[in-house]
Amino acid sequence: MTLHDRQREASLAKRRGHRPRLAAPGAGRRPVLTLADRFLAAILHYRHALPQVAIAALFHVRPETVSKCLRDVRQLLDQAGATIQPGPRRLASLQDLYDLARSSDIDIEAQGQVSVLFSGKL
Repeated sequence: MTLHDRQREASLAKRRGHRPRLAAPGAGRRPVLTLADRFLAAILHYRHALPQVAIAALFHVRPETVSKCLRDVRQLLDQAGATIQPGPRRLASLQDLYDLARSSDIDIEAQGQVSVLFSGKL
């Protein structure tokens, strides 16, 4: 929690009479991308060099969401001491991704889900 967040929470706690904040379990906004989606986006970006704009179009989110997701995953990878090695082929667009999937015998039209693209074949 940043200093600003702590100061804001202290001010709110003072207004509540220093009572603890009431929050139901599971309350709050749901993440737009699941953890699996976030790691898939990171693999697409760091291994295959797929641009963030293309990843955003693939997941139907804004590029800013992808940027934040990549930053979060990069921090997790750094903490774990893990790296994603660049792949042998760079992808410049979604069409390149679809072509790679077809060349790997992945039928993307029948699947309809993003995560099915990477069933261990790429």
